[in-house]
Amino acid sequence: MRKFGPILFLALLLGLAALAVFGLSRETDYDRSPLGSKGLEVWLQAKGIPVIRSDVHATRASSEFSLRIVPLPIARADAASAQDDGKKEAGRLASWIYEATIYELRTLIILPKWRGSVLDDGIARESGLVPFSDINNELNKADLSNLYLTRLGPGFEEAEQTVQPGDPQKIRLYRAQVFDRSTIPDRCEEIAGIDAGALLLQCEDDHMVYVLSDPDLMNNHGLALGDNAAFALSLVRKLRGADATKPVYLDTSGKLLDGEAPVDEGRTYERSTSDLARLFAYPLSIVWGAILLVTAMCFWRGAYRFGPALAETAANIEISKTAAIEATARLLRLSGNDGRMAAQFVQHLLADRAALHFGPGSRNQSGIDRMFRRLALRDRASAEALQSAAKALVERGDVMTRSDLHRNLETFRKLLGSIELGSR
Repeated sequence: MRKFGPILFLALLLGLAALAVFGLSRETDYDRSPLGSKGLEVWLQAKGIPVIRSDVHATRASSEFSLRIVPLPIARADAASAQDDGKKEAGRLASWIYEATIYELRTLIILPKWRGSVLDDGIARESGLVPFSDINNELNKADLSNLYLTRLGPGFEEAEQTVQPGDPQKIRLYRAQVFDRSTIPDRCEEIAGIDAGALLLQCEDDHMVYVLSDPDLMNNHGLALGDNAAFALSLVRKLRGADATKPVYLDTSGKLLDGEAPVDEGRTYERSTSDLARLFAYPLSIVWGAILLVTAMCFWRGAYRFGPALAETAANIEISKTAAIEATARLLRLSGNDGRMAAQFVQHLLADRAALHFGPGSRNQSGIDRMFRRLALRDRASAEALQSAAKALVERGDVMTRSDLHRNLETFRKLLGSIELGSR
């Protein structure tokens, strides 16, 4: 009987695999890691603030947004600095500040603190911190020279912040990273900070650029500490200003903006069922056809059941033994070794009879001789006739003709069946 269950299961499995590849989200693991920014997006949207993420395939217009949030990458930093598709470029801090000025777009630039090794090791140790030299090089390129950072700890720092009047929050930071107040340029103003230094600066003459020293105030890990999530929400609301109806632009690609309208630089690549069709176009269609044909043949040949279902294991073993014996006998007959097969059969049969009456230890020639002696005590003539027929088959069965072999086997069978050896 042919079984279609395996074929249906295979089709279902292939369908689920296609759905997983083409239908599910393709976001990177980093974006959802402790150092990523997925949590900030979800948190702001939950509080009624629309968020648009950057897309490397399209250039966004500055007029679309009320606030641009840019986590700063560092050229010599490792995987933790590259978000999403890894195409974010270093040395762009000056460009982002320039764009914020000419487009009058409020821009929050978040400096880095942790390397990607923190994600690999799962331990925030000293070696996992981004060197100050890397950060200072970027600040110098942006005409923010002589602005230096310092780090506290090891340990947590707690401080109360009030970004908006009447809404205080207690922030909590591990190895807090702050600006040294003695190095803050005259054109920058401190918006938030702790006793050890400034956390948020407002720079440039038109007050469009904000620089946050510690990313743990807004990354996935930091939002879960203290009132950091409430502080981030208050900060975003304050920085949006009069354009509170426009969405926040979470820029994780670092792509430059357009002054007027969005520019589509090619279709944003989102997987769909139409992409799947390309896998079956020529010449790949030949490969898939061959695979399908081989798979169908395998299922077709494997979907037949030969014989009824077997319920008991013991019966299966006995049937397997019988099948093996029959197969061996057929091979011996085909190879012309009928006599040798008959000799082995007679020897094993006599050994089984001897073991049956004298115990398992008698399954040898001594046990067979003992059996014949016991038989001779009761019927000497029958014992001698049976022993003679058995000896002839064992010793000369392989050289007998087919007719002699058949005649001696028939004599042996009749003699063995007519003699009663008695119980053990």
